[in-house]
Amino acid sequence: MRPEEMMMEWLYWHHAVEYMKQDLPKLEAADSLRFPLFAGWVLRQLGSQAYAKEQEAAKELRANGIRVVKEKVDRGEVFVVWSHRGNTDIFRIRERELRAEVQKKIDELMTLMIEHKQGELPRE
Repeated sequence: MRPEEMMMEWLYWHHAVEYMKQDLPKLEAADSLRFPLFAGWVLRQLGSQAYAKEQEAAKELRANGIRVVKEKVDRGEVFVVWSHRGNTDIFRIRERELRAEVQKKIDELMTLMIEHKQGELPRE
């Protein structure tokens, strides 16, 4: 995997975790849900898996000598300044595109979790 791809993988998981942290209190406080605590539990489980993916991506960055110097959101765009082998570069993505990529990652994670849990169901 190229350094840019590794950095983007980390960025997607990092924002997935951040978005879930922001959504959890809103979900648990939702009056319109019949079981807000259950929905919160599901989001916590998903968030835990996303956090593990973020940590795995961060470990991969460190192993390859890639360092995220700064991250900033400005006017609907996310800027990431990162360094690899003494070269500093900047990555820019629209927040809307980032959210779409993060949603893809979350969808993949949900599919994996569902497949894993289905394998654990007792068979009759």
